[in-house]
Amino acid sequence: MALERRTNTRVTTGVAGVLVLLLLKINGASPMTTSATATFATLGDSGPSLSSPVITTPTTVPPEQAMEHQHADSESSLRYTDGRSDEFDQEEPEEPLVLPVKSTSPKGLSLTTTPVVRVVPIGGARANDEPHTSTHDPTFSADDEIEPSAPQNLTVLEVTSTTIKLTWREPEKANGAIHGYRVYYIHLNQTELHMPILKLSEMQNSVYHYTLSNLKPFTEYRILVTAFTKKHDGKPSEVAQRTDVSGPSAPKVVNLTCHSHNALYYGWRIPQTFYNTIDLYIISYRNIAYHEFREIRITVNASILETSLIIPNLTTNSVYEVKVRAASFSVINPKQIILGSYSEPRKISLQANCEKAPLTSLRQAYDDYNLAVLAGIVFSCFVLLLIVLALILWKKCFHAAYYYLDDPQPCQGSQAGLIDWEGPSDVGGEVRCPVPVADFAKHVAQLHADGDIGFSKEYEAIQGEALNDEYPSENSQHPENKGKNRYLNVIAYDHSRVHLRQVPGQKKHLDYINANFIDGYQKPRAFIGTQGPLPGTFDCFWRMIWEQRVAVIVMITNLVERGRRKCDMYWPKDGTETYGIVQVRLVKEDVMATYTVRTLHIKHLKMKKKKQSQQEKIVYQYHYTNWPDHGTPDHPLPVINFVKKSTTANPADGGPIVVHCSAGVGRTGTFIVLDAMLKQIEAKGTLNVFGFLRYIRAQRNYLVQTEEQYIFIHDALVEAIDSGETNIKAEAIGGLVNHLDYIDGQYKLIISYQPKEINLTSSLKPVNAIKNRSSLVPLEGSRVHLTPKPGVEGSDYINATWLHGFRRLRDFIVTQHPLIETFKDFWQMVWDHNAQTVVLLSSVDNMSFLQFWPNESEPIESDYYRIRLVSETSEGDYIVRSFVIQSIQDDYELNVKMFENPAWPDMNNTRSIFDFVLRVHERCSEYRNGPIVVVDRYGGFQACQFCCISSLAMQLEYDRTANIYTYAKLYHNRRPGIWTSYDDIRQIYRILSYMPPDLGLLRCTELRTEFDDAAMMTATPDLYSKICSNGSINNQLTGGGGGAGGGGGVSTPDAMGNGTTTHANAPTMQPPSGATTNSMANAQPLHMTMVGGPPPAGVQGVGVAATAATLQNGGTVIVKMNGEDNDELSVVVATGNHHLNLDHNQS
Repeated sequence: MALERRTNTRVTTGVAGVLVLLLLKINGASPMTTSATATFATLGDSGPSLSSPVITTPTTVPPEQAMEHQHADSESSLRYTDGRSDEFDQEEPEEPLVLPVKSTSPKGLSLTTTPVVRVVPIGGARANDEPHTSTHDPTFSADDEIEPSAPQNLTVLEVTSTTIKLTWREPEKANGAIHGYRVYYIHLNQTELHMPILKLSEMQNSVYHYTLSNLKPFTEYRILVTAFTKKHDGKPSEVAQRTDVSGPSAPKVVNLTCHSHNALYYGWRIPQTFYNTIDLYIISYRNIAYHEFREIRITVNASILETSLIIPNLTTNSVYEVKVRAASFSVINPKQIILGSYSEPRKISLQANCEKAPLTSLRQAYDDYNLAVLAGIVFSCFVLLLIVLALILWKKCFHAAYYYLDDPQPCQGSQAGLIDWEGPSDVGGEVRCPVPVADFAKHVAQLHADGDIGFSKEYEAIQGEALNDEYPSENSQHPENKGKNRYLNVIAYDHSRVHLRQVPGQKKHLDYINANFIDGYQKPRAFIGTQGPLPGTFDCFWRMIWEQRVAVIVMITNLVERGRRKCDMYWPKDGTETYGIVQVRLVKEDVMATYTVRTLHIKHLKMKKKKQSQQEKIVYQYHYTNWPDHGTPDHPLPVINFVKKSTTANPADGGPIVVHCSAGVGRTGTFIVLDAMLKQIEAKGTLNVFGFLRYIRAQRNYLVQTEEQYIFIHDALVEAIDSGETNIKAEAIGGLVNHLDYIDGQYKLIISYQPKEINLTSSLKPVNAIKNRSSLVPLEGSRVHLTPKPGVEGSDYINATWLHGFRRLRDFIVTQHPLIETFKDFWQMVWDHNAQTVVLLSSVDNMSFLQFWPNESEPIESDYYRIRLVSETSEGDYIVRSFVIQSIQDDYELNVKMFENPAWPDMNNTRSIFDFVLRVHERCSEYRNGPIVVVDRYGGFQACQFCCISSLAMQLEYDRTANIYTYAKLYHNRRPGIWTSYDDIRQIYRILSYMPPDLGLLRCTELRTEFDDAAMMTATPDLYSKICSNGSINNQLTGGGGGAGGGGGVSTPDAMGNGTTTHANAPTMQPPSGATTNSMANAQPLHMTMVGGPPPAGVQGVGVAATAATLQNGGTVIVKMNGEDNDELSVVVATGNHHLNLDHNQS
């Protein structure tokens, strides 16, 4: 008798009513053995078709055994038998253990996502065996079958991160012969499905146990179980269950450095993948001389993710190994901790020279005390004499002249040991060469591969080399200088430190400041890297600014970060402050979205006047305010623009640019490397980040302090290469409208970022998904939060996103047209965030986009406030509504104006676009605290276009340039999907090309410049001319144009760091002809105020210099724009002795 072996193979066609040719290779046939195959077609639950038998005898040995193939959707079945029987077996094929049928759904249920189906036979019985019939109806005929009732007691027994174990009992009414059960399951976060093989465990007392496996962690699943007979699917039983979290991925270690002689500083990045929350970090460390690890556990605060710590109480001159893992609390059993993977272990040698403040032994302290008593007795004999001598010396030194050297100072110290960084670098036998610009993106991608392993190796090589290079820093270690160091381990190398000039009578070591000269690209001593000044070093800092001819200070820290003092305020908050022998006055402060520019007037109080020397000068402080408390910025574009703008502001004859953060090493080094590489790109078309950082680390220690900063430099340079120059002059915008290849290239870069599922955690929660109109949803880091209701999941969610503007990081809220379920959420958002201006760009209908505001007779009420309509007026193409939101609990109320313009943008009347923008911002200028809420149908293109046009129109009025690319890309990164084609970007170019030069958005910013110190204008006419003339100091340096008609002014940056911003109203003020210091010495304060918009075309400025020469008793200069279109300009000069009116023809 021949041995028979049956094998089933299923092939999915997924096609109905179409002729399909199927080719299938059958493996596992025995050589020289006749095999019979038969093909059946099935559709859903129908029986098989007639078979098509084929008999064949393979003659070669197959490479492997036959296996079962499984496919989704409706299936065909192909089976062969092994043996020499001439009779083909045409029995109905057995029911497979797993039958994924995506096209099947439980009767009576509507699923929004295609489920996965598992078919489970009864007790593993074959279909040709006697089917199971319920004992409740033993005489039921197959012809009379109706659908079975739902399985009973469907419950979840066990849950892990990837499995859910189910149990149920058979239906109360089988209504026929039950062939098996179908298990439908669907996860509600997304439509991507995994299809694990489900095994049926043994049946006990008609209770069935199933385990769904290969599920996604922390995912809500909807599970339905139905019984089925030959003809019918039964009613479903349903249960919902969320899987547990799994352990976070390994954190990335970014810093392991010596903190002191017995402590280490350890820093890491949060894991890239985690579920729900990270609740715990476990740091394991050991002395490699021992096997046991010790642990430190850090509980993570909900609002602050600590990713660094100091490991104390270690042994000096030992090697330590450190690693970290994250952990999450189970959502099934909160007492259970789910551990993540460990980071890659790092080793470090803890050396004695880390010690900055050696301890004194008790015996030595006792001896020192006795010696001090004896010395004190002797010292007291001379104390009165010393006091007298000190007073005499102080008086002599205080009145001694301090001479300003007009010639550059000679080089101080040597640069021994510095390397030639522009060529190949050989470190540890591995040669690293400069990378051509064309290959740099590929080079960075290779460094990112395998968890940034390439970056880790390069940075470790730099760190290791720095540890081996011991440059002397004796001045930093001097007892009288230690107090001048903000951090004990951040010192100034002697060979490159900045020496303060010797003051007569001053001790030699008092020339110390914690600052080093650092080279730029092909420019020695281009920078001074220094720490954030301490109160005790303010005078030293300003002496350095004066002596080194510094014109630009770059500050890359906030005064306080994460509750810790990072820098002290070394400039006056307003008015004038004196720091030692330098007087500093705040002239102007321009606060932008990502940084602030302060114009500072400094004057030397102890300098003797020399021919052609200056006693006072202007210094610009560029203060970057948007570097996060830890880590690196979210996107490099604002940083790149800041680097370009601040370095360009330095005059050709200016001294080094002073750069500082807190310690003057991490962010400071990042800034300097970025500037040097941008210049190397322009000069040579190559980059050598590795070589340059090695080079400058021999000039100041720890530059680019963490691996994360090193990676950020590379990513920023890739962005700079890809985007090129993005700041476009006003006159060039119109010409680019028809450059389709250029705009299409920008569009592809703009939309290149694609968010991960972890960025959409709140948006995709089932409780929040019903609040979204479309796939346009907010990302976790930029979504608007509502005040949560205790115990109500998702009560803090609304489909709304923060966007930055020209002046503020949170200038706009972009949101969808509210659904009927989210009407109150919308007004809650307005209330919570004090938003007093709403722009509605969607039209209202009676179907999907309903009216969400109250009528005059029907206010809207919530638990906390009442909203009522006050007025409704039509203003041309748009409607303006006024609302009052009154608090129910107190007397507070919020006035809100809504501008409805469903025709936005009207491309047939571009002037109306800008008039509408101006009208909205005029309203906003009345209430400057809250954001502008912009609404369109889905919170998409129209709303973001309005925000772009508003911000860019303001930038154009400032400096006649627009950075469309930067705004569009950063908006996309916060709300992906808003731009759907390059035509969206092109339309912004087209609209801006029609912008009128006299729009007047600047009036909404209330930009005003005041000079309150006549000494600045009268004592130094040259300096006064530089500040007030056409083409201010910055404009002379950068070549930046002024406002309309070429008017200039003090140059400041825009919100994104794009170019300069020019006070277009500033008149031309030249020093009086032949004026001398003596003739103007008695002048009183002159107040100059700018009122109105920019001067009319052709007006180059107003000359008032002649009157400045004769102002003896104080006075006021008022520049006014008159006429309906600001087409008349008048100047009034009023003093105690003079009253003079000028019009623009007298300029």
